[in-house]
Amino acid sequence: MAIKAGIILTENRLVMIDDLIETDGKLVEKLEVDTSLVLKKRPSHCPNCHADRISGIEVMGGYDGILLWECDMCEDLFLRFKEERTEEFLQSAKGVWTNPRDWGYVPSYKFN
Repeated sequence: MAIKAGIILTENRLVMIDDLIETDGKLVEKLEVDTSLVLKKRPSHCPNCHADRISGIEVMGGYDGILLWECDMCEDLFLRFKEERTEEFLQSAKGVWTNPRDWGYVPSYKFN
């Protein structure tokens, strides 16, 4: 699942929940992740394709920090927190709104 929307923050991405998944029902299920695999720290490589480029995904309004990991090669997602906790964070991000004009100047090269 590709979630390349958002602003790149070094190796991390800040996204709105609506750019990530549809926001009805159980949200973790829509991520299509292996919920038995929880990686609390950024992995050194992707558990699936073994690439060494892993990005952190921060969901605006969900958690103040990295909520998910994404392999930049195969684009697989991985949980940072257990399924139930991730669901709580994702649910809290529903309905969050922002006005990009309030962010100040962000050069276009920082967009992806």
